[in-house]
Amino acid sequence: MGTLLNKIFGFIFFFSKKIKHFLWKKIYDRLANTYEVFDWAFMNYGFDYDDRNQEPYLSQEDENYRYCIQLYHHTVEKLTIKDKTVLEVGSGRGGGTSYIARYLSPKKIIGIDYSKNAIKLCNRIHNENNLEFIEGDASNIPFDNDSYDIVINVESSHCYPSIPQFLSEVKRVLKPGGLFAWTDICPEKAIGKYEEAFASFGMKNIESYEITKNVLNALDKDTINETKNDIIKSGAPFYLKGIMKDFSGVKDTNIYNTLKDGRTKYYFKIFQNI
Repeated sequence: MGTLLNKIFGFIFFFSKKIKHFLWKKIYDRLANTYEVFDWAFMNYGFDYDDRNQEPYLSQEDENYRYCIQLYHHTVEKLTIKDKTVLEVGSGRGGGTSYIARYLSPKKIIGIDYSKNAIKLCNRIHNENNLEFIEGDASNIPFDNDSYDIVINVESSHCYPSIPQFLSEVKRVLKPGGLFAWTDICPEKAIGKYEEAFASFGMKNIESYEITKNVLNALDKDTINETKNDIIKSGAPFYLKGIMKDFSGVKDTNIYNTLKDGRTKYYFKIFQNI
């Protein structure tokens, strides 16, 4: 029975964008309520640099999250963050937003997420003076036009019901000349739709390449994946365990296997608002 329900929910999850959006909100709310401590601060799959000399310095307390942090570092390392106003759309449990606030010295960084419980958790466990978390939806970003120097979006857009609407909102809140850094997984069959949306939202693409190999290497090396498995086993409702395990990206899950065989790719892009 459990296996059948997993298959049914999995089918709905993959083929209905609106239901997928709703289910992810419920999953994040559940995780925030069940795991309030800093034992799963990052939701992303991580990034492994080809050259270890490129790896950022981390304090000892952050070393456990090195690969997840490195995905954030890679996303923003070509941007000038210092003294800028930065927005992260889809901040999850806030680990990446906190990393940027602590290490890269923005004037202010705001993380928004559509999970009210995740926002409450983030504001409780992350206490940097230049950091704040606010409830908000990627399709209706709760800020005025021309508000931010930089917008980032890390492994979150695959959950959104409309990529064109999200991109339209990013352009609206970015200042003229502002930068947008995006990185995420994308099924091979959907790449054309993503590229069409990126080509038509009125910003200049200044950097674009695939990082699937780097993400897979991180998944292979990162010991934090064992913690993810334990959390899913003990905290997820039975009908979502299969979906949540798949999207954790640990070895032998659907996500891991499709990244491995090329059915899913992982991309990185930077755009400038012109």
